[in-house]
Amino acid sequence: MLVADLVSSKPAASLIAEDAPKVFGLMEDIAQAAMSAYQKLIHHPDFWGWYIGITPIEHISHLPIASRPVSRKSADKVDFEGLRAIPWVFAWTQTRYNLPGWYGIGAALSEILAADPDHLNILQSLYREWSWLRTVIDNAQLEIRRIHLVIARYYDELKPGDFHDIVKADFDKSIAAICRITGQQDILDNAPVLKKSIALRNPYTDVLNLLQVELLRRWKSGPDNREELGRALFLSINGVSAAMQSTG
Repeated sequence: MLVADLVSSKPAASLIAEDAPKVFGLMEDIAQAAMSAYQKLIHHPDFWGWYIGITPIEHISHLPIASRPVSRKSADKVDFEGLRAIPWVFAWTQTRYNLPGWYGIGAALSEILAADPDHLNILQSLYREWSWLRTVIDNAQLEIRRIHLVIARYYDELKPGDFHDIVKADFDKSIAAICRITGQQDILDNAPVLKKSIALRNPYTDVLNLLQVELLRRWKSGPDNREELGRALFLSINGVSAAMQSTG
């Protein structure tokens, strides 16, 4: 299905009047490029091992917080194919990567902007005049602003590899491309109150994240006090969720 078929709001009338197929074709190209980048990452043969190694998904899977099991297979067997969307995103929010909310947009927008100099003018006009595209980009901005890769690196150290650098590369591309399209100096400059709110919360959230990383490290070392450590991890998950104001 084309992106155009999913959109109910009308984009900038002047651009559509000039060349609707080009505009909607551009949206489709962006969507396909972003999806390709995202799927390339998550289908990497080592990615699932990294995910379960750095996130608290094992503990999230035992939280009594949903009407359905975390996995479509069973509550005790969590794998990539069976994992439901909510715990998938929940775990990424805990690590401050927030990966499902933005990853791929950097590769997609960079590719589109490099393909044709005119694409920048088109996307700038669409961002100003088309509420649908503005909402998509602004939602990505929010997720990117909530990321804290310095903290996320501590989670990555639980199972080091190349994925942190891969994620950071798309993160940098996302910021550069979005700022070019929106005309901002920095991500979320167009929502200063929200930007300041996130900045004020970060130092308090960071401490909870660092505590959780240490708890995960101790859990993986196979200590004798598993029950007490498990309770502490559940509390850390609750604390990070409250601080981030989101479970994903």
